[in-house]
Amino acid sequence: LLEALIRSSEPSVVFLDEGELAARSQRLSRREWDSGLTLVAVEDGLPKVASVRTNSPAAAAGILPGELIEKVAGHELTSGSGLKQVREMLAEGEEAKLEIGVRAADAKSRVVEVERVRREGSSLMDVEDLPAGMGYMRVAGLYPGAGGEIAGVLEKWKAGTLFGAILDLRGAAGMASEEVPVVASRFAPEGALLYTLNQPQGPETVVARAVPEGMDSMPLMVLVDEETTGASELLAAVLAGSAKGVMVIGRETSGDPLIREPRKLSTGRYALLATRQLAMADGTRYGGSTGVLPDVAITDSALNETVYEPDAPVLRKGKTMSDEEKEDKALRDRTRNDTYLRRAADVLLGLKALGYDHNP
Repeated sequence: LLEALIRSSEPSVVFLDEGELAARSQRLSRREWDSGLTLVAVEDGLPKVASVRTNSPAAAAGILPGELIEKVAGHELTSGSGLKQVREMLAEGEEAKLEIGVRAADAKSRVVEVERVRREGSSLMDVEDLPAGMGYMRVAGLYPGAGGEIAGVLEKWKAGTLFGAILDLRGAAGMASEEVPVVASRFAPEGALLYTLNQPQGPETVVARAVPEGMDSMPLMVLVDEETTGASELLAAVLAGSAKGVMVIGRETSGDPLIREPRKLSTGRYALLATRQLAMADGTRYGGSTGVLPDVAITDSALNETVYEPDAPVLRKGKTMSDEEKEDKALRDRTRNDTYLRRAADVLLGLKALGYDHNP
């Protein structure tokens, strides 16, 4: 009854027991086990491997993009298993070794052993130069030092020949809100308002402004999903509402860009209540009812789409593939199983075709 009364006043409230609260705190504050997998949900299906990072534990175990995850640590997954549940299963436990059951494209199943690693020294899980002049980086979470790491990669790309950048915040968390202005300041003029964080009906408590980083005119695509939360969700909100040259692609985020706090109830459970309100420069506000809404939404039907392409292109006799054709094919191969990444690449290719130049 108590929880029902609370939910009637705040429909977005989340209730947790002691163990769930501890797991949440751990996920937000520490670096978890890393297997090198990027997963996407498939409507009424098993989670699909969108990509496998080169030289990662999953790559060493032989897991391939496009395969489905059937089992984790002996637990059978059912159709429609949520990404949150699967990611937690891949990250939990004390032992590095983890058995994962996968199903290949030919419907054959196998179980592989993955030797996971902890990325204690970096908030970045992957940095990659994609074909067609694009840079890609995937963030595990915004932990202390993350801003400098991300800004350093952006600076390197800006000084090179890359045309555009993709920042992958899917499933990312973290608590280091102080790292947000370091990244966002590259896409806002010095002194510009990034966000304010207020107590409801109370005085302004935090005002964050862009620091003198020097604006980056390189277009940035930001990938988010339902499990983007904490400081990573705060960064997505700031880039969406207070930055220039940024587009957010994916699914609505979790709805907790560091605005919720646990309150213990008389039942012994905890209510995660939105105790603060976040406001962006464009007037967008976050008070717990919604997460960050993407500019380009990835729908269920988009996640289920199948991209067909022959392993080798059919060429006329005596004709060979040009360098540009080889690059296009390499990009299609890299993004084939990842709808989010494919959309981001399409947008950047469109900007390039329209003559956008980040080095005018």
